Amino acid sequence: MLYTALLPKWWFKVQLTHAPPEKQPRRSGRTLGEQLKTMCPTLADPAKAHYIPSWVMPGGDMQTIYLYTQHFKPAGCPVSYERDIFEFSDGGKAAIDWAQPRRDAVPGSPLIILVPGIAGGSHDYYARSFIHRVSQQPYGYQVVVLHSRGCNGVDLHTPKAFHAGMTEDLREFVKHLAESRPKSPLIGIGFSLGANILTKYVGEEGASCRLVAAASVCNPFDIDTTVRAMCLPTIKNRFLYAAALTRSLISVFTSNQKVILAGEVALDAKRIVSARNINEFNEEYTIKVFGYQSAKELNVGGSCIHYLKDIQVPMLFINALDDPMCYRRTIPFDDIAKNPNLVLACTRYGGHLAYFEGTSVTPWLPGQLASFVQAMLKWR
Repeated sequence: MLYTALLPKWWFKVQLTHAPPEKQPRRSGRTLGEQLKTMCPTLADPAKAHYIPSWVMPGGDMQTIYLYTQHFKPAGCPVSYERDIFEFSDGGKAAIDWAQPRRDAVPGSPLIILVPGIAGGSHDYYARSFIHRVSQQPYGYQVVVLHSRGCNGVDLHTPKAFHAGMTEDLREFVKHLAESRPKSPLIGIGFSLGANILTKYVGEEGASCRLVAAASVCNPFDIDTTVRAMCLPTIKNRFLYAAALTRSLISVFTSNQKVILAGEVALDAKRIVSARNINEFNEEYTIKVFGYQSAKELNVGGSCIHYLKDIQVPMLFINALDDPMCYRRTIPFDDIAKNPNLVLACTRYGGHLAYFEGTSVTPWLPGQLASFVQAMLKWR
């Protein structure tokens, strides 16, 4: 499609939502908005902030599907890791991948914590492309990826895996990093479901948050509305996005079935593996092991939208209006505008975590996140 070349450039501008300048926090003579405009011009300067999708794949579906194919091509964006196993206070364990080469030996060096989407991890292209960018000059930052329990080669050690509002593991890991590296500024970046978890965590922590800043990419915000939409019997849900997410959840269960079924909660394995959508899986497994009464209670309580008002550190949200998995109607424009610590950058296109541009189909997103990290480290 050639419309990307025919439409005026203003059609592709990044739409910013934030509090009025007089209400924004000010440091070193600049408001939050002014700092972003100065150091992140392609994201926050109205004259320069545009995202023009690649004409090869302009639509959200095409972008999202293409991103999925890149997860299995590490040679296209090589990143190596050193793996640690982090043990939580309840005996659970998760994989922790440190991007190589290690850059955190110097006391006080910044550390970026990535929180992936459902059953995602350090192998995903959106993670690798960001790490590849931010590890180079002029940045040179250390990145660590916190995986969910039961994912990426580390088996469950308790019956509990994860859910959309589970912030306890992130809280414990951030606490560990803050105490073991007291001089290092910590910045969190969450993607998709990880964006919801990170946002909820930052809101829960309020003024006590140990992060100096955070960023959210393709956040669903309202888990209940999002999941209910994904449970509708549409072709896309049955054969693409919702089906893929449900299979990921079932895979976590089947890979750890012995440990899960050995727990104190009675579960029906056949019903779990036969779940047709996310809500059915949650009704048969998640709400039972985590002690919720229903999938709706789980989804409503786990939605980060209720915690936006409590965020006390600078936080950037990036969402695409054509995202086929995180819907436009769930983006809380008004709530974000009411909190002076928050900035929302919306693009017309980009799909889910994709944001490919140009004839060479390169990712736009890593550069925006890298410049945001640098801006916040210099503004703190």
